[in-house]
Amino acid sequence: MKEAPLWLRRLAAVLSFLGHPLLAVPAFVGLLVGPQLSHRQAAWALGSMLLLVLPLGLWNLRQTKRGAYSNFDVSEARQRRSFYPVLLVLLGLGTAVLFWQQEGGPFRYGVLVVWAMLLLCYLLNFWLKVSLHAAISFFLAGAAVYLYPGWGGLALLLAVLVAASRWVLDRHTPAELLAGAALGGAAYGGLLWLLEQPLPG
Repeated sequence: MKEAPLWLRRLAAVLSFLGHPLLAVPAFVGLLVGPQLSHRQAAWALGSMLLLVLPLGLWNLRQTKRGAYSNFDVSEARQRRSFYPVLLVLLGLGTAVLFWQQEGGPFRYGVLVVWAMLLLCYLLNFWLKVSLHAAISFFLAGAAVYLYPGWGGLALLLAVLVAASRWVLDRHTPAELLAGAALGGAAYGGLLWLLEQPLPG
C-alpha cells in the first residue's frame, strides 16, 4: 500500500503496541478473566500466562539484538520458523500446568484452543504469514463477548483497529490479516463448542 501519513503511522504504532499478543493476553487475563475465577484459579491462570510471556519476550528481545530477527514482532515469515517452536513449547507448558493442577476452570480450555490455533498458524506460515496480532485480537474479542456480552461491539472494533494498524505499518498484507482474523474467529467458535461439552472442572 501507499505509505500512510506520519500521524496515521504513529497512531497505528500505538495500536499495534497495545494489541501486541505479549501485552494483550496477560492484560485480558488479568482484567477480564481473573474476576470470573476464584482467587486461586485466577492466580494459576495469570501465572501460566507469565510463564509464556516473560520467556518469550526475552527470547524475542535477544534474537532481535543478535540480528536473527529484524524486529521484536518477528515480521519475516522465514524468521518465524524458529519463533513458533519456542512459542508452542512455552504455551504448551503453561497449558499442561493448568490441566495437571486442575486449575483455571474453563480458562484452561481456552488456552488449549489457542495452542491449537497457533500450531495451525505455524503450519500455514510456510505458505502465508498469518497475522498473530489479528488472530489473537479476534479470539480475545470473541472471548470478551462471551464473558461480557454488552461489550461485544467495542471488543470487535478494537480487534479491527489492531488488525488495521498492522496493514498501515506494512507488516501484513490484507490476505494475512484476513487469515488471522478468520483463525481467531474459528478458534473462538471452537472454544464455544468445547465449553458446551460435559468437561471436568
